[in-house]
Amino acid sequence: MAEVAFPSPGLFQPDHGGIGLESPASKGFWDAPSERSDAESVGDEHFDSVASAPGLDDPQSQEIQDKAISENPFDSKDSKILFDAIDRLQSCGVSQELAIPQLIIAGGQSAGKSSLLQSLTDIPFPVGTGCCTRFATRIVSRRTAPDTVSTVRITIAEPEVPDRFGYPEDLSYKDYVYTTDRLGVDDFKRVMDEISTQYMGIRRGKGKGKKNFATQVLRIELSGPSRSHFSILDVPGLISNAVAVNEYEMKAVNKMIDDYMKQPANIVICVADAVTDLARQEIFMKTAVVEKKRLVGVFTKCDMLHDANEIVDIANGTGEYADKSMQDGWFVVRNRSAKDGDDFNLQEAESQLFDQPPWNKINPSRRGSQMLKRHLGNLLCARIRDNFPTIRDTISRLLSTAEVSRKSLGDPRPTHNLRQQYLRDILQKYCKITNRALYFPGFLDDETMRVRALTRSANESFTQAMKEGGHTFDFEDPDIDPIKELANKMSTNYPPVPPQQSDPTVTPPTTPPRKGRVGQAKGVKDETAASFAKEIQSQLKIWQTTELPGLINTEVIRVLFMKQSELWERIAEEHINEVGRYVEHAADKILRQVCSSSGCEIIQKELSAVIAQFQRQTKEGALAELREHCRRERESHLQTTDVRFQQKLQAFRSLRLMKAIVSYPPTQGYHSAEDHWAAIFHLFHHSAEENMVNDVHDVVKVYYEISLGNFIEHVTSNITESFISHETGPLRGLSTKWMFTLTEEEVEKLAREDEHIVQQRNDLDEVIEKLRTADGIVESARTQTRGLSDI
Repeated sequence: MAEVAFPSPGLFQPDHGGIGLESPASKGFWDAPSERSDAESVGDEHFDSVASAPGLDDPQSQEIQDKAISENPFDSKDSKILFDAIDRLQSCGVSQELAIPQLIIAGGQSAGKSSLLQSLTDIPFPVGTGCCTRFATRIVSRRTAPDTVSTVRITIAEPEVPDRFGYPEDLSYKDYVYTTDRLGVDDFKRVMDEISTQYMGIRRGKGKGKKNFATQVLRIELSGPSRSHFSILDVPGLISNAVAVNEYEMKAVNKMIDDYMKQPANIVICVADAVTDLARQEIFMKTAVVEKKRLVGVFTKCDMLHDANEIVDIANGTGEYADKSMQDGWFVVRNRSAKDGDDFNLQEAESQLFDQPPWNKINPSRRGSQMLKRHLGNLLCARIRDNFPTIRDTISRLLSTAEVSRKSLGDPRPTHNLRQQYLRDILQKYCKITNRALYFPGFLDDETMRVRALTRSANESFTQAMKEGGHTFDFEDPDIDPIKELANKMSTNYPPVPPQQSDPTVTPPTTPPRKGRVGQAKGVKDETAASFAKEIQSQLKIWQTTELPGLINTEVIRVLFMKQSELWERIAEEHINEVGRYVEHAADKILRQVCSSSGCEIIQKELSAVIAQFQRQTKEGALAELREHCRRERESHLQTTDVRFQQKLQAFRSLRLMKAIVSYPPTQGYHSAEDHWAAIFHLFHHSAEENMVNDVHDVVKVYYEISLGNFIEHVTSNITESFISHETGPLRGLSTKWMFTLTEEEVEKLAREDEHIVQQRNDLDEVIEKLRTADGIVESARTQTRGLSDI
């Protein structure tokens, strides 16, 4: 298979008065070695035997070349500019990403493809040597100004299609450059052997360690005043049987050919042998996946047919083979053969053949190599013009994307100052987001980063949990405000009390509580309220043993308060742990967001460890402060300067007194005055056991409620707030102030570069350089061309 841009006469002919390639036929270079086995030639593309092109020193040949050059559609100034731009784009390393129009010649190994290529280019292609079929070879020719010196330059370029072989990477090919003013056939063979073994690493054969192909492209540039603008890409041919190569290499070669054919900008020239049954020619299977509008059909070996009617019908799109018609019809050409001498004129031979019936039924524009040459040249030139705007847009898009990716990786950091600057930039971005998380949460879209809002919600849940479940025992009438209740009682008249039929007893208020502890049923709540009264009685009995009868040891109140508040520390620890999880998650998410923009995993990992340390330290500090506060509450004497204590306690005592007065026992029913006064004493005097229980209950309740509020305030406003906003905490600890405390070694550890980032940056720099070169090529062509308003 080969890829053709546009032909030029006399590629391998001597350029008299200049520099060129010696005729291969004169040196016998293209002859296959007699010792070569059939197995060794299986992997090579076979070509039809051809004669060398006539020399350019005779007037007739020079006239033919001048005529060919004048008919070259690339000879206009605008077309030359576009051709040069396309050729430079193909060699600047970004051709895989661009839809560069190319002519792909596809055909079987014996379809006469080589003879067709010579007819189009005047290049006598080799026969079975395998010289250029182990790797793609692009031959580029361009015509220079008159009297300029002809040159030959050989280099090795990157692959133009994806690598399908998977060979180990070897970049030594990039160093190869060969230039000369004359390249003979023997010199060319020596150069090819050197390139194959030393720079392409070809090691023929099957098995491990063998390498029969290379993915790179050999580029041969020819320039001179008698040249014409054209480009040819010859790639390894189709292999149907892996006899002398590894099977995976055979598949890779065929896949590479498919890659060229499937590119939407390429035009595929389908070469078919007119002599062989069409149903047995593999090329039709290969081109079945190609859009018809991208196919150009060519019948070769037409001079060898005995009955041409079937081929003529196919070429004209008539008869039973009309389904094999191409969009632009089929071309018919005559092949050169070994018996054709140096004075053979292909154009005259084709005219003699195709002017005879039945060939003359075919449209004259589809008969002969010259017509095919002109059609391909015009087709390629038009396709280049049509695709040039798309190519330019693609380059701009790729360059913009690459520059954005490159910017995200930052600049190299070889010095301490650069590493420090890089770290400072990261920390400033981090601090900006954490500041919003704490003080401006509305500016953040991610709810998990809104630490202030999450902490407020956690504080509210903690407050509710403490009020509803922070006590060990339930108080009686927990929802009553004694001051308001007393005011209501005072504003109304005392209702009449019905006479008591039984012995008077005093019972404390038993208004049902508003709601029990979370998850606690009402019956359980009542039981815990009664349990508290029993607990008070039990403690009074214990502590009264230290006092005279009828007196209360005030230590009992401290003991009861400690029992009632013993759940505080556990609930507060759970609250701090919950807030800690919010902070930890938010800090991690903020750090990942900041570091992802810099593309560095090392600094994210290192700073994450620093944040974890800050988190651990501040959390331990918060828990230590909580434990210390709870210890002081347990060990200190019960004291308060809150005026609400005296006000509420007095209100509770007043309510109980009013309750007792309403229950004042009448004189009837008592046997003696002594019994009546005993009942009154039991009802009113504080030394009565039940009155002592009620009074202790009320003292503990009032003090507990005030202390609970103070505890909640301390935990939420001091401990929790300090935890989330401390200068050495996980959110505010990562700051430039902290950075300036680091040693040079610590900065290097934090801000050192990832190896893969360094490699990625180098790769992007290389890609950007190539794309900028390509962009410059396209822009230069756009500004130089005339009458191309769409470019």
